[in-house]
Amino acid sequence: MANKILQAVNKYMIVNLLHINVKKCCYMYFSPNKRTNNELDADIDSYYLSMNNKVINRVSQTKFLGVIIDDKLSWKPHILSLNKKLSSACGRIYRIKKCLPESLYKQIYHSLFESHLGFAISVWGGIPNIQLKPLFITQKKCIRILFGDHKRYVDKFKTCARVRPFGSQRLDHDFYVKESTKPLFAKQELLAVENLYRLRCLMEFLKIIKTRVPISLYSLFTISHRKDNMLITPSPTKQFIYKSAWLWNEFCKIGSFNFNSSCNSVKHILQKSLMNAQNRYGVEWNDKNFTEF
Repeated sequence: MANKILQAVNKYMIVNLLHINVKKCCYMYFSPNKRTNNELDADIDSYYLSMNNKVINRVSQTKFLGVIIDDKLSWKPHILSLNKKLSSACGRIYRIKKCLPESLYKQIYHSLFESHLGFAISVWGGIPNIQLKPLFITQKKCIRILFGDHKRYVDKFKTCARVRPFGSQRLDHDFYVKESTKPLFAKQELLAVENLYRLRCLMEFLKIIKTRVPISLYSLFTISHRKDNMLITPSPTKQFIYKSAWLWNEFCKIGSFNFNSSCNSVKHILQKSLMNAQNRYGVEWNDKNFTEF
């Protein structure tokens, strides 16, 4: 069936004077239970897909529109690749920040770091927070580089041991304690990666509901008949459809919102609510900072 569809697609392209580069084409099999099944894999390997008499390779992961998709939809390859890109961005920021005024540091963060971190986050960001932890660690590193108290470290730790005051030659516990980033996030009004996902996810959801575009996604949401500003959530998954519906219902509990509210007003209230939740429970990070509104 797939080969017949590909043959029809190829004919359509030829008639419209278009060309498909088969060398760049690949296909992926998504297992229904997302677990390895040797018998099923052996059966699939006995078939092949082709277009214009050229075989299409089967892959376990591929990059599509800047996002690495794997056949288990675990997003682990994408998280690994993204974390390397963000670490490289931290190195570039560290090298150039001394040549720029501090007033531009926040713009540097948004342009060189958060632009990569937030790209398509509503697609892959629904994974558990423990899997987002590597990205959060790199994000905190970038925040320390740009907004941390560097004078404290230079004066106390970077000087040679021979010129330190008497009694301070030996490195104590304070040397290994990193500066808490939670006050830095609060001062600069920046969202952690977990809350950045919730912000982007809800705003994209609201735009889909208001404009009904794309209709393929809009048709998957079910508005409650009892409360016209609430949704009937589908079965729990990591996908955007469930996550956005569940987050919207939780968000509506803190205020009277509806689908006729303007996107700008909802975004302003949502950002303020997420920042308040992120700044609770002292200066140390808490799991509730990323689950509450």
